[in-house]
Amino acid sequence: MIRSKASLTVLIMAGLFLASVILFGQALPTTVRVPEGNGRPILTDGIFSPGEWDDAMKIQIRPDLQLLLKKNGGFVFLGLKYSPFTLSIVDLFISPDGKTIRQLHVSAQLGERLRGGAAGEDPPFIWGDTADWYANEIRWDAGKVQALTKEGKDAGEAQQAAVYRYDGFEFQIRQSKFDTDEWLIRIESPMPPDWSKPVVFPEGTSLASTKDWLKLVLK
Repeated sequence: MIRSKASLTVLIMAGLFLASVILFGQALPTTVRVPEGNGRPILTDGIFSPGEWDDAMKIQIRPDLQLLLKKNGGFVFLGLKYSPFTLSIVDLFISPDGKTIRQLHVSAQLGERLRGGAAGEDPPFIWGDTADWYANEIRWDAGKVQALTKEGKDAGEAQQAAVYRYDGFEFQIRQSKFDTDEWLIRIESPMPPDWSKPVVFPEGTSLASTKDWLKLVLK
């Protein structure tokens, strides 16, 4: 009887484990309909305050990174929530037609550019250009950085230690910025310790084409 109970326990645990593996292994969506929010405002400060994103669609990109989406009042809201947040940056690529690609960059400053010039080269960013969009920059305590540098820490370590509290990035984009009800998006987020290997979503996509980018349906 004891052996039977033990066997049953093992089978139950194995079943739960298998179910979790299947759930985690489910393919991420390729097309999503962005839900209409409840009208509660988002403060784009990088702190995901209680209730701000309760009405959003949530996509778990990986265990420590979540994508949140909603729209309201003519704006599209996109959040990237890290667990925990490190000294990350993010590039959000948006294509309204599958051809032209606009890059919205967020780090210690905000910038935008339309990729792919006449000669096939990307133009420089226009720093501070946030026409019809905004997101939270990453900021740190300059005085603390200076003090830590004097103590012997390198610049990167000092900045990491002096960064103000963030949960991630919060974007607010005017829907009319792109004259279409469907956007294709791609996200790159470099982060320490290996900045050369950014998180890419959808995984396996590139900037050579918009093939397999995530489609946001806004109508």
